[in-house]
Amino acid sequence: MSGFAILALLLAAMSGIQDTQDRTAEARKAFDDGNARYEKNDNAKALDAFDRAISLDPKKADYHLARCRTLARLQRHTDAIASCTDALTLDPELGEAWLGRGHYEINARMAAKARPDLEKARALNANPHEVSYHLALAHYMLGAYDEASSEYETCIATSKTPDDTVACRAWQYLALVRAGKKNEAATALHQITPDMKVQSAAAYLNRLLLFQGVKTEHEVAAGMTDNLQMPTVAYGLGMWHLLNNREAQARQYFEKATTPPAQLSAFGSVAAFYELQRMTK
Repeated sequence: MSGFAILALLLAAMSGIQDTQDRTAEARKAFDDGNARYEKNDNAKALDAFDRAISLDPKKADYHLARCRTLARLQRHTDAIASCTDALTLDPELGEAWLGRGHYEINARMAAKARPDLEKARALNANPHEVSYHLALAHYMLGAYDEASSEYETCIATSKTPDDTVACRAWQYLALVRAGKKNEAATALHQITPDMKVQSAAAYLNRLLLFQGVKTEHEVAAGMTDNLQMPTVAYGLGMWHLLNNREAQARQYFEKATTPPAQLSAFGSVAAFYELQRMTK
């Protein structure tokens, strides 16, 4: 091989390396842009940025995980699950991807698939509170009320805000009653007071106050103000009727929680879906 040929090969190799470095740097820039837009809830543009990052550097599991989370925000849960799966194909030890996939499988009414994913997320030290909250939900959706009520103890122990605690209690109370643990359920309900300072968990607080007898059905139903609150509130009201042996009224609320304009991926809607399945058996 002539000296000119060798030089040409070396230059081509160096050019290829530089091109790879440029693409990697551009992918990182797009990824950072996507994260910034995600933090601002500019989700459509965040998705565009993550798609660009992946097109430039498709082997980064973090890029696929970011895309997964963004798709979920856009209510594209089936696509989100696929994107989290892509992340796990690249890095099976990425605990947050197992957590994300398990979370979104619940949204997509696939609680049976969610449980092993969330258990794997725990084994890989993903966010403890998020794992516990969603694993308990998966147990609850599937009618495993003993497991759910026990898991909610961990959910409460890892809570960082009153909203976290109230959300855990709202589901735990139902799980305890349905597991036949009435004394424990009463104790859990006693932990709740009307003056608790919550924001995102207001519907959950009202659910518990309804079971206490502090709030009326009419007062709680007034909280069905948008497509997210509607299924959360409707499910709680449905359970109040169901646990008081008023199945017809319960069914009406469950159907409301699972019918648009209710957000069908909301946990209240998902839970109502499973209730209706059980009621038809």
